[in-house]
Amino acid sequence: MSNEQLLQAISDMMDQKLDEQLEQKLDCVLDNKLQPLYTRLDKVDKRLNKIDERLDKVDERLDKVDERLDKVDERLDKIDERLDKIDERLDDFYLEFKCFEKDITKSVHKLQDEMETVIEILKINELVPH
Repeated sequence: MSNEQLLQAISDMMDQKLDEQLEQKLDCVLDNKLQPLYTRLDKVDKRLNKIDERLDKVDERLDKVDERLDKVDERLDKIDERLDKIDERLDDFYLEFKCFEKDITKSVHKLQDEMETVIEILKINELVPH
């Protein structure tokens, strides 16, 4: 091996050794600098996990509320249908009542006319005082 090759090999070995040491130092410095950040991030992550759990519980409760509201909605639909039927029946009843009222009014007028006729006949035959 020539001197030049030997120097190149030594230079390469020194570069490699320096790179390794530099990398170790850099890792050490970064670990020291980043460790507080990692600790804070762990705390934030734990808090976020707790918040996520609470949101899951809220979501479950909202699902239950949603189910109950669906049941209430179904019941209200049934009540609405019943009210529609009752409204229909009331309309029918009102119409029948008006017809009945008209018939009664006619009957009362006819009865009054007949009573007046009977009274007149009684007066003519002098069976009732004038």
